[in-house]
Amino acid sequence: MYPIKFIPIYKECIWGGDNLGKIFDRELPGDHIGESWELSSHKNGTSVVANGFLAGKTLPDIMAEYKEQLMGKKFVNPHHFPLLIKILDANDNLSIQVHPEDEYAYRVEGEAGKTEAWYVVDAKENAQIVYGLKKDITKEAFIKAVATNTIEDTLKKVPVKAGDMVFVPAGMVHALLDGVMVYEVQQNSDTTYRVYDYDRVGDDGKKRELHIKKAIEVINFTEQSSCNFTESSINCQYFSMAKLKIQGVRNEQTEDQFIIYCITAGTGEITYKDSVEPLQAGETILIPACLGEYVLQGNMELLKIT
Repeated sequence: MYPIKFIPIYKECIWGGDNLGKIFDRELPGDHIGESWELSSHKNGTSVVANGFLAGKTLPDIMAEYKEQLMGKKFVNPHHFPLLIKILDANDNLSIQVHPEDEYAYRVEGEAGKTEAWYVVDAKENAQIVYGLKKDITKEAFIKAVATNTIEDTLKKVPVKAGDMVFVPAGMVHALLDGVMVYEVQQNSDTTYRVYDYDRVGDDGKKRELHIKKAIEVINFTEQSSCNFTESSINCQYFSMAKLKIQGVRNEQTEDQFIIYCITAGTGEITYKDSVEPLQAGETILIPACLGEYVLQGNMELLKIT
């Protein structure tokens, strides 16, 4: 096997824009592309291989065919890819939302929960995100805010800048606000509960659906995550994500587990066995567990995801 690239899956969104084209020099299928699913085996978007002899096959295809070679013997379930990698371009505010944790999500939605993390690729001056609730907002106070259409008064808004690393656990109320682009690493789930959507209407002329009851059932009203976004890595029970800066040569080893790289800036290449695969900003590449030793070289910044 070899380092595998995939064809991006683009999603038109009411809040999307065209910055994916500007920043990563891509041709986009529309003017309101909010999401690019870079690596996914979800039913709502399944990645197709772009390079090498596996080109044209889906991620589930190669998981079924190569199993341990791709995923590694350490991995508990070689038939289920555990992560979903996206790039999000918030040209406008995303809905105020929350994701469920595993127990609730499997019971109610039939799929995994959704804990995620963001790497901020680009942010306008004075950019902000919604990151939890203000101090001392109780469940009762939040329900009252929903009833009186004053949800925005309960939200904690914090500044972000390019290079920030943001952990968003299941149960946290959150939203990207306008002018922020992120790489998103998340559990393999597409369950989102909207709490507030600025009274926007969809293509059908109707206000977009909210999920107030479910949202209130899954919001964590007790824990507040740290607003320190300057760490170089994020580690949780579902994934690890670390920033790397390559200036020259870096030797790497798969150690019998698959590895994902997202190239956030610059160019370079990966050398493995007797072959070379070029890398450029905006690409996501899956390193099969069986690859063993390989070399990253060039002048580039990456996210390493395991």
